Amino acid sequence: MLLEQELLSSYEETLIRLDYRQRLEKIARKYTRGTGLSWEDASQIAYLKVFVAFQAGKFRQGTVEQFYYWAVAVARCVIIDFVRKESLRKCQSLDDNIPGTDMSLLDTISDEFSTLDAIERADLIMKTLESIYQLDKYYPHRNYLKLWQAKVDSKTQTQIATELRISQGEVSKRWQELLGRIAESLGLVEIKDIKKKLQKTRQQKTADIRSTKQW
Repeated sequence: MLLEQELLSSYEETLIRLDYRQRLEKIARKYTRGTGLSWEDASQIAYLKVFVAFQAGKFRQGTVEQFYYWAVAVARCVIIDFVRKESLRKCQSLDDNIPGTDMSLLDTISDEFSTLDAIERADLIMKTLESIYQLDKYYPHRNYLKLWQAKVDSKTQTQIATELRISQGEVSKRWQELLGRIAESLGLVEIKDIKKKLQKTRQQKTADIRSTKQW
């Protein structure tokens, strides 16, 4: 019981840590850039939604690090939904009432700004991260974790290639390979389907090379 209380206390401390708040700010700035929306509002809403979800016991027990990634994942989903909905509100045609009613077109659109949806997506992200950690251990030379983090940070293929010291073509190949293994790990597809897709991709590249040589 005491250990559980200490863990809950650690979770709460995570939510007020400077690095967590800075991470939310970075995400909010990224998704509100060019929209005219306030990143401060997006960040604050995300922070509150995560806190409410945590208080409601939506996070299944795990380490402090796992809680941190869960909180960030939920916040990211909330911010994305906030930006989408607020962007829709800016469209005058959506705010106009439907003829003969006092209901706007916007009111007929399903509300995507749902904490529950965000949590469900965050859970999937957490499972994906766990899968990546495992794959990174199984295939350390493939640098799957670094590749995933680079993609999350929106780095270009050129930047990733430089960091991993591989060609851009290898970056693309390795990314498809990682996605396939994640899907297989989560039971989303069969491994034979992944192999078929990779084989088809290789065959297509070979055909393209032959076609280029003929020219």
